[in-house]
Amino acid sequence: MIIDMHVHTRFSPCSVMRITQLLQSAKKKGLNGVCITDHDTTGSSSALRNIQDEYGVSVIVGIEYTTKQGDFLVFGPVEFIPKGSDAEGLLRWTEKEGCIAIPAHPFRKNRPSDMSILKSFGIIELLNGRNQPSENEACRVWIEQQGNGTRTIGGSDAHTTDELGRAVTIFEKDIFSSEDLIRELRYGRYAPRSMYRR
Repeated sequence: MIIDMHVHTRFSPCSVMRITQLLQSAKKKGLNGVCITDHDTTGSSSALRNIQDEYGVSVIVGIEYTTKQGDFLVFGPVEFIPKGSDAEGLLRWTEKEGCIAIPAHPFRKNRPSDMSILKSFGIIELLNGRNQPSENEACRVWIEQQGNGTRTIGGSDAHTTDELGRAVTIFEKDIFSSEDLIRELRYGRYAPRSMYRR
């Protein structure tokens, strides 16, 4: 199952993509699923209620959570996530609530992750479709040298339909809900893949 794990819609201030545009483009590009990870909001949930099943694309609503130590993709009951946590507080909350937090674009020159907390997370975003190749490569090198079994995902970080699907995660099993996604992320039956060049 091909899923773009990191997508922004018009509910993020940085994106112009409407939900219908996202789903139409995802289907056209052969994606089986998308994770909507708008910045610090789950506003897209309301827009999905009546249209999600029309496109044959699995949609998981997560969040891209902003901290001073970096940005994190969070999956699970994210509508209850506390505001204003630092990375350590976010990690404690996700562990308590059965969620998963994943450092997003940890080696991006603009808004990188704090290296002192990176090893605390079992999964990181290795391939980011909006990163420079050198930034994704720096992440790959860190995984090889210091990752100690850290798993990796890919996501486009799309703000437009043109960017959608540039980097994805290939899952062995079908995913239709946040629970499915969290289960498969924990089992490790997936791999990141670059699909479209910049």
